[in-house]
Amino acid sequence: MIKKIIAVLVVFVLLGLVGCQQSENTINVSGNSELSVDPDEAEVWAGISIVNETAEEAQSKANEVINEIIDSLRYKGISEEDIETERLNLYEERRYVDGEYKIVGWRASQTLKISTEDLDKVGEIVDICVENGANQINRINFGLSEEKEQEYKKEALAKATENAKAKAETIADSLGVRLGKVKTVSEAQHYYRPYGYMMETTVGAKAVEEAAQVMPQKVDITGQISLVYNVR
Repeated sequence: MIKKIIAVLVVFVLLGLVGCQQSENTINVSGNSELSVDPDEAEVWAGISIVNETAEEAQSKANEVINEIIDSLRYKGISEEDIETERLNLYEERRYVDGEYKIVGWRASQTLKISTEDLDKVGEIVDICVENGANQINRINFGLSEEKEQEYKKEALAKATENAKAKAETIADSLGVRLGKVKTVSEAQHYYRPYGYMMETTVGAKAVEEAAQVMPQKVDITGQISLVYNVR
């Protein structure tokens, strides 16, 4: 008899808990933020693309130019750690001649990515590359170092959280209820977009002149978060 009573009580307690969960009221909100901040580093993509009769000659000449560029950059105080090889290509060059495609040689191309925290050095870097044989200046990026990106990421997410909380408070006030504790947090993320400048002129003195006029632009960081509040 006692066991039956206990079993009945357990059933009632469980039903009561289920009923409480089913009657729980919540407010779901999402918060967003956007920061526009100054970059603290720049990246220049420069390189060489050359055609020669044989693959060996083309590759040898490309390597020679790239080594000259790297040595000159190091001489001017650019650390080797800030110089990376981004692309290496070697393939047959075909051109349309007399109604058909003919092999005219081999094209070798290499591209370097040069990074600097001194934004005033961008024009000088381009100048060094072109003076030492680079015939391509592909693009220039202004962005954030890892340290700054993490700093602004926290700020963006904090502002997104404030935005979500303000929304929840407004909804609660309009419904005549009070916000309780946060029940769940999801979709906490941030998106960072550097400013990329695509060169109109990619070769020669005009590229140097254009790069010298490129000014750093602000970069954007956005934050997003979703919150679920209990209400009472």
